[in-house]
Amino acid sequence: MTAQTNGDEPATATQTAPARTPPCPVPRPPGPDGSPPAPALDLLHLMVALQERGHRALAERLHDGPMQEFTAVLLELASVRRRLAGDLADRVAGIEHHLRSTTSALQLPPGAFRLGYDARRSLAAGFALRIAGLLVHRLDTDLQVDDHPPTRAEISVVLAAAQLLLMASDPVGTGEHAWLAVRSAPAAVDLRLRVRPGGYEPPADAARAARLRPVADLLGVELRHDPANGGWSAALRLDRPST
Repeated sequence: MTAQTNGDEPATATQTAPARTPPCPVPRPPGPDGSPPAPALDLLHLMVALQERGHRALAERLHDGPMQEFTAVLLELASVRRRLAGDLADRVAGIEHHLRSTTSALQLPPGAFRLGYDARRSLAAGFALRIAGLLVHRLDTDLQVDDHPPTRAEISVVLAAAQLLLMASDPVGTGEHAWLAVRSAPAAVDLRLRVRPGGYEPPADAARAARLRPVADLLGVELRHDPANGGWSAALRLDRPST
């Protein structure tokens, strides 16, 4: 939402004990050099494309529906306020301000692949929108992608892989703390994920390990567990075609 600077006209709304894990089928073997098989990459890419489409549709629905109604209410309030004086005018102005703040809070954050975003901003937006606060309470990131920026397809794979691993770790609750590092080089894009589960989870959780393993195998992810504190880490390497 944007607001005019004269303070007289309203803002205009704009778009913006765990159950035993059932047996899993034998995963498709990884591709060359342990990289994820092509079908898995395609699925990860489609997953994020679907998320982005849903995000855009929701933003458009909010803009064309409730946000337009809020704008109409703000216009009416501004018209009424101009015909009042003293305390009544101040009270209406306070209502306008409160409604304007509420509609601003309802505005959706931009998607990961907003026009004009570079690789760093796309990754940061994707992690903030799809992981931070949703799959883990705290998220620290280290993005070293400026010299050899990943493509949108590579960013999609990184975003989807991190989400799937975190969901497999805890399909219901939220992890305590995660560290995500993405580094891109001419030969590959590397994802490193380290997770400290929620405090309510047992340090050694066989069910969690059983959930993570098939996902890691499917994606070609190197997975390690720390039985001392229940944490785990994952590493994914996306080899880039030689030029």
